[in-house]
Amino acid sequence: MSLYKQNYDKIVWRKTEGSRFALRSSSRVPGAYVQSDYAAYECPVSGDIIHGKREHERNLEKHGCRVHERGELEDVKKNGRRQRDEAIDRAVDSAVEAMAHEIDW
Repeated sequence: MSLYKQNYDKIVWRKTEGSRFALRSSSRVPGAYVQSDYAAYECPVSGDIIHGKREHERNLEKHGCRVHERGELEDVKKNGRRQRDEAIDRAVDSAVEAMAHEIDW
């Protein structure tokens, strides 16, 4: 439907007998997009060779993985270091507190 809206201005309409409107121009409107299959790759988890989309989906499910959402990688790059540093700070704080409770003055 979106291609129809994008190309509406390229279509030339004229009235015909027996119907409201008919297409007069044979302007080119792009058809459906067909994506090729995935190229074979080595799974970084198991080392198996994965061929095609179906094997890719099965392999992701088998290993409990998923495809990154759009913008997710950029978000990790942007906030990953801060989140990792905060996690390290929390771990150090809890270790220091645990050691302080063990020291008996």
